Amino acid sequence: MGAESKETKLERIWEPLTIGSTKVKNRIMMTAMGVFYGEDNILSDRHISYYKARAEGGAGLIITEQQAGHRLSKGSFYDGCTAWENRAIPQYAKLAEAVHEYDGRLFVQLFAAGVHDKGNMIFDEWHPLWGVSDIPSIYHKEVPHIVDKKDILDLQEGFAKSACNVKAAGLDGAELHAAHSYMLGQFLSPAYNNRTDEYGGRNANRCRFILETAEKVREKAGTKFTLGVRLSFEEFLGEAGTTAELGEEQVEIFSRSGLFDFINISAGSYHTFGAAVPPMGTPSMINMPFGEIAKRVAGNRTRVFLAGRITDLYQAEEILNANSADMVALTRAHFADAHLVKKTQEGRESEIRRCIGANECISRIFDQRPAACIVNPSTGRERNGWDHSKLKKLSESQQKTFIVIGGGIGGLHFAATASERGHKVSIYEKQSEIGGHVLNYAKLPGKERWLDLIEDVGNRCKINGVNIICDKELSPEDISKMAFDELIIATGASWRKDGRTPYMPGIESIAGHNQDNVYNIEEALKLILKNKEVLGKKILMVDESGSYMPLAVAKELLSKKSIEVHMCTPEPRVGIEAYKTLELMQIMPDLEAMGINIYSETNLQNISGGDITLKSIWGTRTIILEDVSSIVFSTFRKSNNEIFYSNILQGMNMHLIGDAMAPRRPAQVIYEAEELGRKV
Repeated sequence: MGAESKETKLERIWEPLTIGSTKVKNRIMMTAMGVFYGEDNILSDRHISYYKARAEGGAGLIITEQQAGHRLSKGSFYDGCTAWENRAIPQYAKLAEAVHEYDGRLFVQLFAAGVHDKGNMIFDEWHPLWGVSDIPSIYHKEVPHIVDKKDILDLQEGFAKSACNVKAAGLDGAELHAAHSYMLGQFLSPAYNNRTDEYGGRNANRCRFILETAEKVREKAGTKFTLGVRLSFEEFLGEAGTTAELGEEQVEIFSRSGLFDFINISAGSYHTFGAAVPPMGTPSMINMPFGEIAKRVAGNRTRVFLAGRITDLYQAEEILNANSADMVALTRAHFADAHLVKKTQEGRESEIRRCIGANECISRIFDQRPAACIVNPSTGRERNGWDHSKLKKLSESQQKTFIVIGGGIGGLHFAATASERGHKVSIYEKQSEIGGHVLNYAKLPGKERWLDLIEDVGNRCKINGVNIICDKELSPEDISKMAFDELIIATGASWRKDGRTPYMPGIESIAGHNQDNVYNIEEALKLILKNKEVLGKKILMVDESGSYMPLAVAKELLSKKSIEVHMCTPEPRVGIEAYKTLELMQIMPDLEAMGINIYSETNLQNISGGDITLKSIWGTRTIILEDVSSIVFSTFRKSNNEIFYSNILQGMNMHLIGDAMAPRRPAQVIYEAEELGRKV
C-alpha cells in the first residue's frame, strides 16, 4: 500500500511499450471508467481537466470513458458522450493536446449499450432498444428490437465513423468495448445471444460481429491506427454466460485475426457487475489468472492489458513479473489520486490518496449522477482548481489558528487541507483514537481498507504539523478559555434507536424502544465483536439505512448457527444502498445460505418485551415475532451539535461541518471539510 515500505523493486512498470503504432512511456494505464462529466453529449472541459491531471500525474496510457459509436446509443447511465458526431472532434482534439503535453497516450473507448441503453428513458428521443436477441435488460426490462443484417451494417459503419473522428482529432487509438454485457459483449455472451444466423451459435460465430466491426474500422481509419478490444474473460454466470474456457477461445480468435493491437482483460456482466467493479473486500489482482491465460494464448501477436482491483504500483510490478499482462490498469486508484505515479517516483508514497474500494464512484452513477471519489473530493473538480498538487499556500499574515472539535473524517480532512495551506490547526478528539464512526466500518470483516482512509488523512495532518489530542473531551467552558481565531465543530452524529422513521409520518418513536434489549447498529457491532452470543438467540434487525453494515452484522451473528436473525425494511429489498456499491451481491448469497429471514416492505410497529409487531407498508399484513432477544436499529443518525448551540460560545467565529451539520455519506462530509479548508 502507498504508505507502507515495499520490498519489491519497481522496474518493469517503467519500461516503455509499443502497442501497434503507439509507443507508451511506461506500463501503467487507466482503463475506461464512466465519470459522466459530459455536456450536451460530448466531452466537456471538465473531462479535459480531469484526464489532463492524470497524464500530468504520470499515467502512460489513458482510455476515455465509453463514447457512443452509434447514433442510437446514449449510454446506460447519466449523460453519455458521442463519438460518431463530427461536433465531438474539437473537444477530442483539446483532450489529445492536454494529454500529449505530458507525454501521455490517449485512446477512446467506443461502445453501444444495446439492451442496456436508455431507450425510452430519454424524453425527446424515444426509440426501441437494439438487441442481439429478444432478451431484455435486467434493469430497463424493455424487450429490444433484434438487429438484422441492415442494422448490423449500420452499427459497424457508426463505429468506423467514430474511429475516424477520433483519429482526425489526434488521439492515438481506440478500444471496442465488448465487455460487461454492452452491445458487442452481448454478441459474445450466450446469456444474450441466442441467434441462429451466422452471428450466433458457436463461439466463433458470436465473435463475427466484432471481427467485422474491426475490419470496417481498419478499412476507414487505416491499419496504422491503434485498435484493441475489451473482453469479459469470465462473466460468472456458469454455462449461461461467457466462461473462462470461452474467454480463452475468444482471446485466441481475436489475437489470431491480426486486427487488434491489444486485448484488454476484464470480467463480469450486468448480472455480476461486482466482478467488473470489485468492491472492498474483493482480493487484489482478482483477474490475474485470466491475464496469465490471455498472455499465454496471445503470445507476441497482441498486447494484453489487465484490470481488476489493482491498487498500487507494486501489484502492477508483480503482474508484469509474472507475465500476466503487458500493461496494467490502476483505474480507480488513478480516480482516487491523479498523481499516483509521480508521487511514487518522487518518494512521496505516504501522500498518496489510496482507493479503498468503497465504490462511491459507481454508487453515484447508479443514482444518475456524475462520479465522485470518497477519498478525494478533488476528483472531477480539477477544472475548478481543486488539484491538490496546486493548493495555494497562504502568506504568514494570512495564517490563522484553528481549533477542531472532533477527530472524525470531517474534522481530519478540514485540518489536513487547512494546514496544507499554512494554517495552524489542533484537533481535540474525545475517543482514544481518530477516525470517528469510520472506525466501525473498518471493524467489519473484509472492510479493513476503511483504515487506509483514516491513515492517509492522518499522514497529511502529520506532515503539515496538525496537533492531534485524543482522549480529550472539551466542554463549552473549556473552549471559551482557549486562544484561537476560528472554531470548527465536527462532532459527528449518533445512530438513533428510537425507531423514528420517515416511513411512518407522525410517529415520534416506536413503543418499547427504550427497553434494555434495544440497540443501535454501532452498539450491536461493538458487542458482538467481543461475543457473538451476547445479544441472545433471536435477533430482529431493522434496516432503513440500506447500508452494508447491518448486513455484515447479520452475517457475523449467523456464523453462530444457534443464532436466528430476522431483518425488516420498508424498502423493496434490504441493503438498498449496498446494492449501488455492489456490496449486496457480495454478501446476500452468504446471508441466504445462512438462513436469514427477511421481511421487505415492512415496518416495525411495536416492541413489547420480546414480542415484536411488524406490519407491511401497505397496511394489509401483520407479522408477530415472539421471544425476540434483541432489536437492532440501523435507521438514521442524529447530529451531535450541542456545543455549537451552547450559549457560552455564541458570538465566537464558529463553523459547523460534516455529520454535526447533518448526517450524510462520508463523501459529502469530506467534500464539505475540504471546501471549508480551502476557503478559510
